[in-house]
Order: sequence, then C-alpha cells, then structure tokens
Amino acid sequence: MANEVSVSAVLVEEEDGTYKASCPEAGIEVKGTDSEDTVRALKDAVTRRIREAGANIQLKSVKCLKFKVPVD
Repeated sequence: MANEVSVSAVLVEEEDGTYKASCPEAGIEVKGTDSEDTVRALKDAVTRRIREAGANIQLKSVKCLKFKVPVD
C-alpha cells in the first residue's frame, strides 16, 4: 500500500450554485460548478502540492470544530 497523509476538506455551495472547496492544512482552495468535480480538483491540487514538496512538506496544524450558536 502507498504512503498516505490525511488532510481536511471543506466544501461550500455558494449562493450562485457553484462550489468552493479548501484544504486548510495545505493552504489550497479551488472552485467548481458541481460538488464532485470541485472535490476531485481539490484532491488533485493537494496531491500535486504534496508530491512537489516531497519529504519537505509542511502542512499547517488544523483543528476542525463544529459548534452551535444562539440565533435569538
């Protein structure tokens, strides 16, 4: 099995129906017209960045949180 690294991804549907996906650890953001293509483009961009950096890759430390806030 190949070496792998786990990263986070955030996918947001914009008001105009397009999508924005980001990987905070790698500092990458992509945009697309549908969710599947946007996620695929993000994976490709992250893979490229990691392959180009090789063993010198410096991923940012990210803590993913989800919380509720009052909306009174």
